[in-house]
Amino acid sequence: MLDSIRRLMGSTPQKLSSEEAFKQLNTLAPLKSMQGDAAKPEHKESSFVCREAVLDRKEKIAGYEFALGRDLQSRMLETSALIRRVYDDTMLRNLAPLGVNSLLGERFAFIRLSVSSLKNPLLKKLAHSRTVIMITPGKSNETNLVEIRENLQYLDAVGIKYGWTINRARPDLNEFLHKADFIEIETLALDGLHLKQMSQDFRIANSRQLLIASELQTLDDFNVCYQCNFNYFMGPFVSSRENWHPAKSEINRLKVFEALNMIRSGAEFDVIADCLRSDPILTFKLLRYINSPGIGLQQKINEIQQALLLLGRDKFYRWLSLLLFDFKQPGYRENVLQEQALTRARFMEMLAGQGRVPGNSDQLFMTGLFSLMDVLIGQPIEDVIKQVALPEAVATAIKGLPGAMYDTLQMGIAVEAINEADIARTAEQCGLEADVITNVMLEAMSWTQQVVAAGD
Repeated sequence: MLDSIRRLMGSTPQKLSSEEAFKQLNTLAPLKSMQGDAAKPEHKESSFVCREAVLDRKEKIAGYEFALGRDLQSRMLETSALIRRVYDDTMLRNLAPLGVNSLLGERFAFIRLSVSSLKNPLLKKLAHSRTVIMITPGKSNETNLVEIRENLQYLDAVGIKYGWTINRARPDLNEFLHKADFIEIETLALDGLHLKQMSQDFRIANSRQLLIASELQTLDDFNVCYQCNFNYFMGPFVSSRENWHPAKSEINRLKVFEALNMIRSGAEFDVIADCLRSDPILTFKLLRYINSPGIGLQQKINEIQQALLLLGRDKFYRWLSLLLFDFKQPGYRENVLQEQALTRARFMEMLAGQGRVPGNSDQLFMTGLFSLMDVLIGQPIEDVIKQVALPEAVATAIKGLPGAMYDTLQMGIAVEAINEADIARTAEQCGLEADVITNVMLEAMSWTQQVVAAGD
């Protein structure tokens, strides 16, 4: 085993100790677990699964791509097939036990793998009509057509859709590209003419194929690919809110702030209910949220005062806060902002009491939700905090002051990025393991999907 690792890392037996070999291997692909007692490093390490939103042409989130971080992916492409399989196996072991498909409902789960991992037995646990394996090819001179044919036949037998991720024309792979369900084109090094030509070529070869434009940096990039008839879109532009003007809402946000302050100040339930009932649209949407599957009530609630009695002040405060994210004619920025805020809030809430995370789940939820309020209403966060009475611990964390609540907020922000190093750093601050974070992240995304569907 030791010699195998030495050969894997490209060193001679005389120069590489067992500890050094594992250290180098884990630098590339830290393992959550390894098969066999003889192959365990002194300290168990885990890899953090990153997610990236995928938009459709209606500017709504159609799915998520799961990977172990872009930096690690780039390094893996320069290594041997064996190390890439270790990397892929690590990610599949994170995702397979969690039922990612059922958690995402009707959304796609795009999972990025290398060609050499397409026969991984864990893929059977991910077989689902909404699972898509996105294959990252090696260099042209590494192409093994026989291996690719065999591996794709295995995916067909398991019942999993697949696609290819490319950044240029690959005539050596046309046999496989034209049969794939999806083609993802990394657009960063391509201009509009290249993108238009490539999309036309793929449409001619397979009119049913779905095209994904990734690495889109700006709204202009998105518009170019939209005009080139791409079906799905990914990249930093999705979550970038530079020069974003807050969208209008059907909800009277001042009325919501007023009611939130009344709840925090201890006003009587009937007074709070009268305040909210004066706005029929607000009342209708609030009751729709409260009766959604995400809250899990056993009986339907028909009156605001009834909701206050059954839920209590803290829970009612949370659900009323969601109305602040109601938008009129939302585009992709509004859709992503809403999901990001809800998922962040739910993610933080579900971590309550674990590791070094504070135990107050309601305050964690509010911290996650209100941490994006400055973006929502286009005001500095200090001005937002002045308008609504928040618990001191929540306001302190949102303002960026050190503490366990702030560390948890940083963890919630980190899992929204595709930088594994940031997730690892904040996870260590909070005392959390990779498998816990991945599990909670997926559960939070599932919960958010239910809530968003109830508000549509």
